[in-house]
Amino acid sequence: MDINAIKMIGIDKDAPLKVREKASLKNLERIFHELKKLGFQESVVLSTCHRSEIYLYSSDENFEKIERFYLEYTGLKGEERKYLKKREGYEAVKHVFRVAAGLESMVVGEDQILSQVKEALIKAQEFEGSGKILNRLFREAVTLGKKVRSETGIGSLSLSISYIAVKFIEENLDGLKDKKVFVVGAGEMGKTAIKHLLDKEAKVFATNRSAARLISLKEEFPAIEVVPYEEKYLYITSSDIVISATDAPHYTVNYEKLMEVYKGRRICFVDLGVPRDIDPKIGTLKEVSLYTIDDLKKTAEENLKERISLIPVIDKMVEEKVEEFAKWYKELEIEPYIKEVNRYAEEVYLEEFEKVVNKINSLSEKDREKIRLALRKVANKMANKMITQLRTGGIV
Repeated sequence: MDINAIKMIGIDKDAPLKVREKASLKNLERIFHELKKLGFQESVVLSTCHRSEIYLYSSDENFEKIERFYLEYTGLKGEERKYLKKREGYEAVKHVFRVAAGLESMVVGEDQILSQVKEALIKAQEFEGSGKILNRLFREAVTLGKKVRSETGIGSLSLSISYIAVKFIEENLDGLKDKKVFVVGAGEMGKTAIKHLLDKEAKVFATNRSAARLISLKEEFPAIEVVPYEEKYLYITSSDIVISATDAPHYTVNYEKLMEVYKGRRICFVDLGVPRDIDPKIGTLKEVSLYTIDDLKKTAEENLKERISLIPVIDKMVEEKVEEFAKWYKELEIEPYIKEVNRYAEEVYLEEFEKVVNKINSLSEKDREKIRLALRKVANKMANKMITQLRTGGIV
């Protein structure tokens, strides 16, 4: 089996925000359906604010077909195409592990990407996209991600994008205590932002399109005040800070609707959505500051210095996992032979055991058990010898 059958195509954090917005992979059901029609045996889609990647397993299909699909689906054209990255085989496997370990994040070791990798696999299984190969690859990636965070201590240092956003605001607004902050979104990023805002003693108001999720948010954070989604603009215009973190395909904060109630108050907007949540025109208002995910890079780079010493350790853990996966993948080719060897060894052992005990009528149960164990041991030794030769290429 050729490990180059495992492929990856997509864009990541190195692409500008406009390109990442355009390449956002949202309609998963359609994507998995189209990939099956194209003949790809397995697929997983990892779509976050920093990356839009498709992982594939197919022994027959090549990059030309998937690249054509990706470009047509996202609409990337001209210079935008230079940000498209393709990996296959060991490089694709290594990339998954690096992503889950947090080495490919804007904030090294951040926690959110691990849950996103896990969710990507769940969605792939839900839409019957993944199979034996990618299931194993992504499960191992999640396992590695957990191990990295628990064994290296980076878990206590890792800062999510939401934390970076809160830290960024705090540094630019001389603290957050008693500041009125309005959060749009009740997903993981929004909840993480709320947690850190409360830790900084900010007064937090929150809204979400789903009333049920808003109720759940209030239960999780009793200190916040929840706001009906249709009343959000009134609260936005009376806030010091507005953070929007949703996966909506449209603006959650619209310029025209904001201007209907805006009175010229000084407001700091932070847009954590990709595609963007906040209409860029809002940033042109005199008293408004508007920041996007890309504006957080400087703060993220400063925090990186605290983690830089752990990168070689994590790199080594990734390399070990790549080797472990490659070994498992290689053995898939000889798996039928291994099963046949074990089956034949069991058959011979039982057959010989019956022959021996039927020839000696006076055997006690204790003696029968000794013979049985001895014959099974011999059969297992022979089987293991043959399997070792299979694994080292001695027979196949």
